[in-house]
Amino acid sequence: MVDRLHLGHSPSTLLMSSAPPSRPLAVRIPDAWLGCAENVVGVLMYEFVAGQVVGINGLINLSNIVFLVAFSVRDVLKLRILAIVGEGLTLPYYYFQDEKLWPPIIWGAAFMIVNAIRIVAIALERRPVVLSDKEEQLYRVAFSSIDKREFLRLVSLARWVDCSPGEIILEKGQHISEAIVVIAGDLEAIISGSSRMALRPGQLIGDVSAYSGLASPVEIVALGPSILAKWDLQHVREFTASRPELRANLLRIVSMDLAAKLRDIASPSLAAE
Repeated sequence: MVDRLHLGHSPSTLLMSSAPPSRPLAVRIPDAWLGCAENVVGVLMYEFVAGQVVGINGLINLSNIVFLVAFSVRDVLKLRILAIVGEGLTLPYYYFQDEKLWPPIIWGAAFMIVNAIRIVAIALERRPVVLSDKEEQLYRVAFSSIDKREFLRLVSLARWVDCSPGEIILEKGQHISEAIVVIAGDLEAIISGSSRMALRPGQLIGDVSAYSGLASPVEIVALGPSILAKWDLQHVREFTASRPELRANLLRIVSMDLAAKLRDIASPSLAAE
């Protein structure tokens, strides 16, 4: 014990060194300070959210929400309307900056004008198609497989012809430059002296001959008052050149008409046998 004391350590020092280390004192923050800090954070968050909702920042955020909805809809008309609304909301944002941003303002206005023009065009295209009595009858008997809007454009190229009884519509051997459709009345195709075939409303006159460039092999005569629709073939070709779907539908109508005429010709022959 004496030797240990002579090493320079007093008994009090030895006692202190053998005691466990003391823990740091916990600092307790007053509740008033915590409440004040929470209030500051809440105010800052409120100001941030309010700044993004109200004012020019709110406009740009709202416009992007509108654009998001616009790109989510399937209808093109609704998309363009929402695009105009969204673009219109961005213009004040660019205008009320410290330095006005004219390039995006000008381009935004240009996009709005283009969309407005397309909206008017789409609205006009979607208007209900109204046909006259003759047009409705022609559509019903011959062109019901064609979209009414396309038919309305096609029939605008046609001219209406009234025929009297006994009038020759098409002479045998005559080259055909028109496509003719029977709308109403009784017509007869004279194939030979004793071979004749009645033509019904909706049937075409000179279909195969017209499209092949050959002369008509039959003579067409009106048996009673009749109404015909005629198209200049050159005009029809030019009109359908940029409309492949319509051209395919017209060729399908011609093929079905030819098949119906072949059945009419074959039926009496089979009955006679």
